[in-house]
Amino acid sequence: MDFLEAVVLALIQGITEWLPISSEGVSSLFMINFFNMNLVDAVFLSGWLHTGTLLAAVLYFWSDVKAILKNLPNYIRNPRNSEGFSGLTNFLLISTFLTALIGAPLVLFGLESLDAMNFGGHAAMAFIGGLLIITGVMQKFIRPSSIVSDSPRISDAIIVGIIQAFAVLPGLSRSGLTTSTLLLRKHDPEYALKLSFLMSIPAVLVAEIGILISGKVALDVFSAVAVVVAFLMGLLTLGSLLKVAQKVNFGWFCIILGAIGMLSVLI
Repeated sequence: MDFLEAVVLALIQGITEWLPISSEGVSSLFMINFFNMNLVDAVFLSGWLHTGTLLAAVLYFWSDVKAILKNLPNYIRNPRNSEGFSGLTNFLLISTFLTALIGAPLVLFGLESLDAMNFGGHAAMAFIGGLLIITGVMQKFIRPSSIVSDSPRISDAIIVGIIQAFAVLPGLSRSGLTTSTLLLRKHDPEYALKLSFLMSIPAVLVAEIGILISGKVALDVFSAVAVVVAFLMGLLTLGSLLKVAQKVNFGWFCIILGAIGMLSVLI
């Protein structure tokens, strides 16, 4: 990245992360189309940009994060307790473990295979487009249940953790898929969205460690600028865009954007 690319991509990340439209898919489409990157480089760079929005999410949800950390001694003494923040800790640990267990091989074998083929251009845009359509269809046709569960269960953690793992693929919105799944599991829409972003914190943290180990992103002044700008933009927009995400169904947006990506093969 040069300075302008770092700022532009960070601004995109800081806005799209809070909407169920796949920030990774949108930024990857942008990088492939305008910066002539291949799919794998775009995915790893998009993953690095999540560092900034991760820090913004930690600050925004700090009261919950602080309460979870403060409750850890009680949780360690009685991990079977499914009430309050102990139940939430169980949910986060199980979902994060399953996301890493499934997501890591997807990256190592799936994306690395595409890297060997230098997968990019119109084919990569069509691939992302197809996944965006899946994201849009799932959001468009899932509705909140009239029967609402008031706390996350172990079964929720297992199902949502597996679903979240597939969001390493650009075009599958992590927040869109996990929130939709939690709605299917009969959680209140506002609580489902909150759970989705709380579970993103440990999952993204694990992903960032993996990106650093992989060496796929150059740690230079421009990557640092990208993180800082993504953090500031994310912090600035998080509250208002979460309210938008609660009120607006982005299903058609994902479907239309995905169709445009798929039609690019014909141009």
